[in-house]
Amino acid sequence: MTERTGRRVRRLLPVTLAALPIAVVPLTARWWTGRLPDPLPSHWDFAGRVDGTTGVGAMVTALLVVAAAPVLAALVAVLVPAVRWRVRRALAVTAGAVAAGAAAIWLVTAALSLDVTAAAEVPSPSWHIMVLFLGSAAWGALVALACGRVPEEPAVADAPPADLDRLDLGPGQRAAWSETPSLPPVLYLALLPLVVAAVALAVGVDVWAAAPLLIVAVAVLLLVRTRFTVDARGLTVGFGPWGRPRVRVPMREIVSAAPTTVHIAAWGGWGYRYSLDGRGRGLILRSGPGVRVELSSGRYFVATVRDPRTVSALVNSLLDSARAG
Repeated sequence: MTERTGRRVRRLLPVTLAALPIAVVPLTARWWTGRLPDPLPSHWDFAGRVDGTTGVGAMVTALLVVAAAPVLAALVAVLVPAVRWRVRRALAVTAGAVAAGAAAIWLVTAALSLDVTAAAEVPSPSWHIMVLFLGSAAWGALVALACGRVPEEPAVADAPPADLDRLDLGPGQRAAWSETPSLPPVLYLALLPLVVAAVALAVGVDVWAAAPLLIVAVAVLLLVRTRFTVDARGLTVGFGPWGRPRVRVPMREIVSAAPTTVHIAAWGGWGYRYSLDGRGRGLILRSGPGVRVELSSGRYFVATVRDPRTVSALVNSLLDSARAG
């Protein structure tokens, strides 16, 4: 196997893994022929009664279409060399989670319906919903692992332009910046519908049905707290009370830094975002002052900070120290 072929195989592995759950749907549908009622239940009300049905063939077709669409998008991203690795990984992980979710929906519905005479007699799912949720997330994580480690970007050798801000650091003097940005109250308000839906499911159905929504709400509450750090190693964004997960931008990839003005609309909302042009990432928590860090290969990183002039001057000074001589 040549090195080029090996690279192609490694790039196709995550997409292949993401697509595997799709095969489960038609295979089990054929295996269980004659044991499933037709139509199958497609929805249950709060009392656990079936209030919607779909033919077996229609359900299989719909789930296959839902699962295949993101897989095809991920495959196109792999075949187009210009698509960046992070975009390919994001598409592959999404495809894996969606495909696993579609397969899980089918398996839960079919398993509950096995050897049941009519759709109206099929019991509503309970703990199965939690298994569906966790299984989809786990399969997406497995696809992420198959993508491998983040490839190293080209290193930068030159110091930042002389006209950019610097700090007056003495020889060998160390300096760092760290802040926990304040969060806009609207972020907490956005979770209210999620909590209300979870309470309604817990009261109307059971706790198992509400558990996935509660897990998402708790995860969001934990992860929206971030810490932005600049030191001699580079930039670090830590999420949650323990700073995990974290995103690092090593100093070797940084070209320069300068103050900028952040517009939330240009990033499509709050949080850790990717730019529309595919070259930028950002920790976007409000509109207003921020720092823009230019990176190798035409990339950039933007963060909303309280004092962007000091942060950008610190980055440039650290780069001078790292590349002196």
